Amino acid sequence: MPQELNKIWNAGKLFEPKPESEQPEKQPESEPNPSTVKRKKSVIGAFIDKQEDPFKEKVEAVLKGVEEKTPKVKKISEPLKKKEKPKDENIEETVIDGKGQNFIGTNLKAGEQIIVKGNAGESVGYNMEGGEVHVKGDAGVETGWCMTDGVLRIDGDVRSFHEYAFDADNKGTIIWKKQKIWENGQKVEPGWTNLKVEEKIAK
Repeated sequence: MPQELNKIWNAGKLFEPKPESEQPEKQPESEPNPSTVKRKKSVIGAFIDKQEDPFKEKVEAVLKGVEEKTPKVKKISEPLKKKEKPKDENIEETVIDGKGQNFIGTNLKAGEQIIVKGNAGESVGYNMEGGEVHVKGDAGVETGWCMTDGVLRIDGDVRSFHEYAFDADNKGTIIWKKQKIWENGQKVEPGWTNLKVEEKIAK
């Protein structure tokens, strides 16, 4: 019996608290590793970014709809061409090469038009009563002889105008080098002076 009691006594001592001097020292808590914390934050941020934002989806859907409805502008590779002035169907147009032909536009009437691509000979617009003669080159002597109406247009040089071209009875229009010099029986300035028309009048 005494041996059995001794064993029980000794066993009870195992559960007795040890004095503080015999207890193991507490290890100080280590500070968190910055790289580990950063990695955790990046993982959390990536998770947040992957979350669907309903407001963002609505905005993107609206923008996509607007883009689909907006007509696309085609890139123009060729230069824009000027729109040609519509021709009057009531005007009978005649185009000739010229080649120094004389008396072009003789007795021309209203509603008729003659376009000379090259040069005209002498007495262009002789006895014109209307219509239009357009010489894109030069004209010879006695231009506008006995002209009474219409439009006589000379883009190039003129060897000489007939004095009757500038008679008060001529109610037509004369345009020389893109400047109007005569209209409705009167000379027109500054074209008349600028081009020194009087020096070109054959008398």
